[in-house]
Amino acid sequence: MRVARNGMLVASVLSVAAAVACSPDTRSVPEDLDTDSDTGCDCEDTDDESVEGLAAAINLCPGSEDLLSVSRDMTSAYGEQGFGVRSQIGESDCLTERQACTMLAIATGPLDLENPNDISDMGDDGHSTDLDPQPEYQGGDPTTADLQETCDRNQLRLGLAVPAGKQGFSFDFLFASAEYPEFLDAGYNDTFYAIMQYDALNGGATTNIAFDDLDNEIEVDADFFENIAHPCSEDGSPWAVGIEYGAGSTGWLRTSWPVAEGDDFSLTFSIHDEGDCYFDSMVLIDNFLWLNEAPPGTTVPIE
Repeated sequence: MRVARNGMLVASVLSVAAAVACSPDTRSVPEDLDTDSDTGCDCEDTDDESVEGLAAAINLCPGSEDLLSVSRDMTSAYGEQGFGVRSQIGESDCLTERQACTMLAIATGPLDLENPNDISDMGDDGHSTDLDPQPEYQGGDPTTADLQETCDRNQLRLGLAVPAGKQGFSFDFLFASAEYPEFLDAGYNDTFYAIMQYDALNGGATTNIAFDDLDNEIEVDADFFENIAHPCSEDGSPWAVGIEYGAGSTGWLRTSWPVAEGDDFSLTFSIHDEGDCYFDSMVLIDNFLWLNEAPPGTTVPIE
């Protein structure tokens, strides 16, 4: 699914922003950005798959003042099997942690399926459907597409408090899907959203902050997906191009967004099946950082 939008994202949609000084065409975080990253809590218990362990896997440590709450919402027929803490998926050198010891993985089906295209044992029993959790805004623009029926939605919701002296945050993610290449330009696809709710952003309305250069949400039709300019070898994993019906990924991307010190907001990582309850998709998330300078509100490829 592609959401109808008009215009490019302009970071000044945030009313925080006396802090944001960048052009709408800025597509990267400044190279000299000082992140002051603390690392290590995701190395303390790499088998912890509680909700707190899922947050720790991306560098948000339980008990820290910046992590106010963490919860998950599961409509997937496979429940907790769709969430996990991993250091690597298969033997792929690309599908591996970005920071410290582990990363967060969320899938629309069992995370450790040998083949996410294999629907031979996946009947309709146990699957629940609901409408697309499409946010009200995509960056600064209202979303206008009709809501489609979706299946197997899994979400992790974080309540966050911006530390003193910080003016933004970033996180790294990779979206992989078994819908590639059969369902390119099919008009509906499994989707990953990073849904932010923040009083200074669109009046607190739900807003997707992860999208490609053409302002399309993250799915197999996104410009990043299997883009030869940003190669990622999924070989050695169930998500490799050419296995069975095929699969693929966006490679690693980084979303950054400006906020104001002392403010609270929520960030929900959401993934769902669309058009069917099979052909699974997965998102890997890692390396959440608080930033000392206000970044552009963008998603960009990273190595």
